[in-house]
Amino acid sequence: MAELRITVVEGQHAGDVLEAQVNPSEIELDRAVVWRQQPKKGPADLEFESAEPAQMAFELLFDGAKTSVSVQPQLDKLREFSSVDAVLHRPPKVRVSWGSGAGVMPTFDGVIESVAVRYTMFADSGVPLRATADVKLTEAANLRVHAP
Repeated sequence: MAELRITVVEGQHAGDVLEAQVNPSEIELDRAVVWRQQPKKGPADLEFESAEPAQMAFELLFDGAKTSVSVQPQLDKLREFSSVDAVLHRPPKVRVSWGSGAGVMPTFDGVIESVAVRYTMFADSGVPLRATADVKLTEAANLRVHAP
C-alpha cells in the first residue's frame, strides 16, 4: 500500500506533515471545463467560459492495530489541517505528495474541502486502533478571507 503525505505550507502549522496509507491505492483528480453553446449557432458550436479548480479525492487508512497504538493523534492532525488557522483566519493551504523519484504523480496544492472519518477498530479500552478518512481537496493558488 502506498504512502501519501499532506504537508501544511503556510500559517501557524507550516511544515507539519501527516503521513498515511492510501486505501485503496487510488487517487481521484477531476477538473471541470465549462463550455456554452454559442448564441444562434449549431449545437456543436461552443464558446469557452471558464476552467474550474481541480478537485482531488482519496481515502486514507490509519492502522495501529498490530502495535496497539491509537490512531487518534493522526486523525487530530488531519482535523487541524482543515480547521481555521489562528494566524491566517482560514484553513491553511496544504501540499499532497505521493511517492518519490522520477515519473511520480505531481504534487497537488490546495485546501481541504471535507474530511469524513470512519472508526473501524477499537481496543477493549475504547482507544481507536484503525480508521479510514475520505478526504476531498480543491486546488488553490491565491487565498484570502472573505470579508463580511
